[in-house]
Amino acid sequence: MPTQSTNQASIEQLHRDVAALAEEMRSPVPTAARAFLLPFSLGAAFALTTFIVVAFVAKPNAC
Repeated sequence: MPTQSTNQASIEQLHRDVAALAEEMRSPVPTAARAFLLPFSLGAAFALTTFIVVAFVAKPNAC
């Protein structure tokens, strides 16, 4: 038979687990659209940055 202290420790651990789960559930989950579009947005930003860098490097000097 488990002792009273073992039961108390189990109950305290359960309370900690429930509190951690409640905290985790409060954080918003990314929407499906945001999770789907994020890689494309990052790729577009990278492509635009690369284009601008190449345009400045390849630009002939006006002076």
